[in-house]
Amino acid sequence: MSIPDMVFSGLGGAVIASVVSWVIYVKSQTKPSGKAYSLLKVLGKRLKEPEGEYHFTKSTDDNYHVAREIYAHADGDVIATAFSESPVKYGDSDIARAFKYGSRFARITCEDVCAVDEQQAAAVSLTRILKGSTLAVVPRGQPVTKIDGVFCRFDDDTHLCFIAFRNPDDPDQKNTGVIFRNGIAEGFFNYYRTIADKYTTRA
Repeated sequence: MSIPDMVFSGLGGAVIASVVSWVIYVKSQTKPSGKAYSLLKVLGKRLKEPEGEYHFTKSTDDNYHVAREIYAHADGDVIATAFSESPVKYGDSDIARAFKYGSRFARITCEDVCAVDEQQAAAVSLTRILKGSTLAVVPRGQPVTKIDGVFCRFDDDTHLCFIAFRNPDDPDQKNTGVIFRNGIAEGFFNYYRTIADKYTTRA
């Protein structure tokens, strides 16, 4: 074998070895699966976003429909936060009423937006819509991270998280948000589960 043949043979072998290694690596990776991933794909199609691990919403209308879809498909535990407005205003039009197949629903709010004289009414309204649900009210001055969103753990132990970004100039019309799954979504869920358990009040 000539020297050029030996060189190209070596290079060819290296390329083939690299390709084979890459194929083995790709095949060995766990493909995304689970109920959180399935719902993420559905939401991505609704938002007309390419398939991925997260999707952005572009309007208040998007936010409403995303939250409603999560409630409608959730079959495990859901925690919803309301730190920017009092949940007492939701009344019978509360979109959480779409939560029909899950096991536990909790809403967290804070005393800054849900005054003491509103808390009982908010709790009663919520349990009228969703039996067994709970309302947690964080007292003023507590060092809690206040993020508005919906945090879901499906019964297959996958997680989905939707965080709403309120537009300070037009919070009724120009809000956006982001949806993602597992990893950080699980972290958010576990964090707010602790908060909900600590500050829950019952109607």
